Amino acid sequence: NQPFSVTRFVYARLKCWSQQVLHMKSALEILCEKLHFMKLNLARSAGIRGGMKVIDIGCGQGTFTICVAELVGETGKVTAIDISDEDLDEMKHNLERFRVRSQVTFVKADAAELSHVFSPESFDIAVSYRLIEELKQPTQLPKIVSSIAEVVKRGGRVVMFELSTETRGIAEENLIRLHSDIGKDYFPSRETILRCLRSAGLNKVEVETVPTKISYSGEVFLKSNISQDEVFPEFKERIMKELWPSIEQYGMKYPDIRMFYGHKP
Repeated sequence: NQPFSVTRFVYARLKCWSQQVLHMKSALEILCEKLHFMKLNLARSAGIRGGMKVIDIGCGQGTFTICVAELVGETGKVTAIDISDEDLDEMKHNLERFRVRSQVTFVKADAAELSHVFSPESFDIAVSYRLIEELKQPTQLPKIVSSIAEVVKRGGRVVMFELSTETRGIAEENLIRLHSDIGKDYFPSRETILRCLRSAGLNKVEVETVPTKISYSGEVFLKSNISQDEVFPEFKERIMKELWPSIEQYGMKYPDIRMFYGHKP
């Protein structure tokens, strides 16, 4: 009958339009969406729920903060801290784009001195995403973890997400090596991080490896990593010389994530 035919026609047109929109998206946009949903799932696995008060340590441009804010909802609150405010404008833009600006408060603070800014037991959960690798003074790691644990409520959790260095992918191995060699990024052993969590007074300390299952081409990697102005020339040069050939030959996979966590008794 006529209504059914019209419905089928409209459905077919919508399906065709949606496929066209999908093809219009760039590979870089698709990668960004995949990374967002990956981080959203990581935040969910940390135990974040609606109405919680969460502190995000080392928020940077806020890409992980957004996911935390989406989960706590309008009844929750996220305090995003970073030792620098150089990415603050970009972070605000990202928060507004995802419509979670009202849930987030930015505080410029040193992760090793949180007790100078916050009262003890202020938050339900403390999270960080790739904080440890950015430490310029790795010897401060025990102090930082203790500082984080201090501001978490009893019964709460500290959850830290870091790149896994246990990869068999040649391109991923080269990527982590370049981060360490040039960026001086810090990739401590899992035992080191677990020991810091225990020393901070946390119990039920564990680590899990979360597969990312996100792959991308060399072209997308270039656009997402070395086309940025802030990437210094030596890094760009060595990526093209040492990393690019392995990406072209073997492909590139976003390294798996290690989730370290402990409970505050």
